[in-house]
Amino acid sequence: MNERKLYPLLQQQINKTCAIELKICKGNSLPFSSVVPHQVRALSIAKHGIIRHKIVDCGFQNPFDIIVLNKVPAYVAICFYKPRKPIKFILIDIDTWIHEAKTSKRKSLTEERADVLQT
Repeated sequence: MNERKLYPLLQQQINKTCAIELKICKGNSLPFSSVVPHQVRALSIAKHGIIRHKIVDCGFQNPFDIIVLNKVPAYVAICFYKPRKPIKFILIDIDTWIHEAKTSKRKSLTEERADVLQT
């Protein structure tokens, strides 16, 4: 299983305008560093300001060229993947993610703690 295979499953569950960074964790915890600074920054801008993004034309039939997000919910979505178990996504608000990454005594987020933090 990889993130690419998870996108359609996550898309089926989301029915509102938002910004999401999807991560898969195949171990016991997801390192905070797996959400890199430019991703954190972009999610934060989407939630608190306006972010504009040009969708790259790669020969695919894109639905449109540019997307603009203005103060929308923004999440880190985590799938703690376990083979032969139902796939579950935990959505954590970007502000909560930033706070947890800065204040946690750990360098990673466990599934149990993610459940507590989820939106």
